[in-house]
Amino acid sequence: MELLAPAGTPASLFAAVAAGADAVYFGLGELNARAKAQGFDESNVKDLIDYCHLHGVKCHITLNTMLKNGEESTLVRLANSAASAGADAFIVADIGVARLLSRLDVPLHASTQMGVHNLEGARYLERYGFTRVVTSRETLLEDIEKIKKNTSLEVEYFVHGALCVAFSGACLMSAARSGDSGNRGRCLQPCRMRYTSSFGKSGYLLSPSDQCLIAKLGELEEAGVDSLKIEGRLKQPHYVYAAASAYRAALDGKRVTRGDIDELQRAFNRGNFTEGYNFADTRAIMYPKVQNNIGVTIGEVVSASKSEIKARITESINVGDGLKLLTADGYERGGFEARAAAQSGNAVKLSVPRTLTAQKGDLIAKTLDVEQVKRAVSAPVPVKVGLSARAYEGEPFEIELRSGEVAVRAHGERVTKAEAHPLDKRTLANAANRLGASGFAAVSIDAECGDGVFVPMSEINRVRRAACDMLRGALADRYNASRQRAKICAPYASETMALDALYEVGDMSGADVSVRSLAVAPNAFGKEDAARLKEECKRRDVKVFCRLPMIVRGADMAMLRAYLEEVNEVLCGYICDNWYALELAREYSKPAIAGQRMNIASDDAFAASGANAAIASAELSYAEVRRLGFDALCYTVGDLTLMTLTHCPIRLNTGCGCGDCKYDGDFYYADKAARYRISRTKLSHCTFDLHNPSIVCAPPKFRDETRQFVSLVGTGLTLSQYFADPYLTGRDKTAGLLSRGVK
Repeated sequence: MELLAPAGTPASLFAAVAAGADAVYFGLGELNARAKAQGFDESNVKDLIDYCHLHGVKCHITLNTMLKNGEESTLVRLANSAASAGADAFIVADIGVARLLSRLDVPLHASTQMGVHNLEGARYLERYGFTRVVTSRETLLEDIEKIKKNTSLEVEYFVHGALCVAFSGACLMSAARSGDSGNRGRCLQPCRMRYTSSFGKSGYLLSPSDQCLIAKLGELEEAGVDSLKIEGRLKQPHYVYAAASAYRAALDGKRVTRGDIDELQRAFNRGNFTEGYNFADTRAIMYPKVQNNIGVTIGEVVSASKSEIKARITESINVGDGLKLLTADGYERGGFEARAAAQSGNAVKLSVPRTLTAQKGDLIAKTLDVEQVKRAVSAPVPVKVGLSARAYEGEPFEIELRSGEVAVRAHGERVTKAEAHPLDKRTLANAANRLGASGFAAVSIDAECGDGVFVPMSEINRVRRAACDMLRGALADRYNASRQRAKICAPYASETMALDALYEVGDMSGADVSVRSLAVAPNAFGKEDAARLKEECKRRDVKVFCRLPMIVRGADMAMLRAYLEEVNEVLCGYICDNWYALELAREYSKPAIAGQRMNIASDDAFAASGANAAIASAELSYAEVRRLGFDALCYTVGDLTLMTLTHCPIRLNTGCGCGDCKYDGDFYYADKAARYRISRTKLSHCTFDLHNPSIVCAPPKFRDETRQFVSLVGTGLTLSQYFADPYLTGRDKTAGLLSRGVK
């Protein structure tokens, strides 16, 4: 399996290479999902890619952001620069970006932001020309197995680092709160704030622990995972070095020990780690107590005063170490920096800020280890080579360099007899080994020379430089010969379908007046639900689109297919919020409307999507929607979904199980400013949608000359009530992103 490490800066890239990563991923310019991770641009990308390739390390360039009309030239400029520099892959999250990159001979990898989590979604992108899918973190191993057995795609899977609580690529929470779009690399992580639930529980209820799957690599390999991805382009180089080193050792057969886990925790650890959606339950995935780094526990407070604590520690402390106090049950009190060294096993005194209140029994965690930082390599490292030099009278002087199976031999002038100061083996070895800034370092040296021979130092230097150039070229040629090339991308061509307006209700009971185009958004997909919808459609003789669930994992697919087998004949199409849904629409020979959660934000995205129609991304302003070159529907009214959760927040808050579920339909999270309703969709697995506090309700100026999408799901309104009061008089409402768009 490939080990893929993050690089938010060149120093992190050097750390990843030194630690043994097989590949690195980094953004170029502003069009990537970590806009704050700077350090790579058109001026240095070629040198850095060449450095990686010299070490046999691949470079994946993240162009995984939602693109708007008018930004194409920036994307093309950056992509051309990366392609010319030798990029090994482009990681993209926007199908419009894929369309623009399709002419370049660089493989396309579907970012986790594309939300691929089942075979059907993978197939759709495989036909487009993608060679790899970075599956969402929520993807089940059984679905990975299906992808591997039924497609030619490589599967990349996150094994370490931060988890987003929201389903990949479908979170609008940061955008809705501040205009900082997570889909454009600017997420401000409002999910890491404190919330209180309708069940009375308070804490960081939307904050997952960091993931660590170092003990599960065998299961991932068996499922068919090709690439193990470490999260962390905003992390420090010592984190990258520690994480990549640990996973490299595990892949190379080292048994994982408690010490290995401790080393990973001291690098960065939010919530004592979780083994994620395949190996842990809800209560192990989420960590409501603390929302930031808690490092590794190293001691306990014995006594405390206002500015000093006495503690018993199990690990030495050095000046500059970052320390944090936690209550005995794991809640954060605060952090401080060690101002004096202390030895493990002793009861030591530590100075703490006067603002930090400590108590006997509190835990001490180390959140920054200065020794770990020192151990990390975050500068360029040379390629290790074997070196041989031969100097025999009458024969050409020769230097050979070897790296793995690649060997080159450079020859100079014929060796002459020495008139004075003859060459010896030691002198020859030292002279030949002056590799300096060549990028190579000799780990073995073999020097041979005849008696009484002479080679000018200038000649040794010239031949050595020639050998280095030859080896550099040979390594590059070998690398280029083995590089994967892009498939020809063929954007889907579908007949477009223009809708003047589309009205969505939860079920047919909300459709108490006739409209030209109606959509239903079921929250359950059992046999009875299918029979009820089918009967209603036949009885009313109405054309209906059905919104398919955002997430369909494992046994969900068989259940959904059974539902569609029953209702497909009475439906006129599907609203699709994920790639799998577009695949099903094609399979069932029905028109597909790309839902607002597909984030269709440009003409290229719509043209490449294969959808017959689209609801424009809810992150576009009204002016940006108007500038779209196709007949997009504009999300003018609705209880906007900000994120979809695949863990069970009900169980997190109540401790209940599926057999005694306490979901009552009136569930919410609240912060100091607002209340967020949480609704449930039930298949074999449940998912939960967290909604905007205020209903999106565009004012009249935003509705003129606009093809409207109106969703009454969750508003409590029927169609007749809406038509009687289309501007929702007296209700809590907002024009939302239609008035300002996103950054």
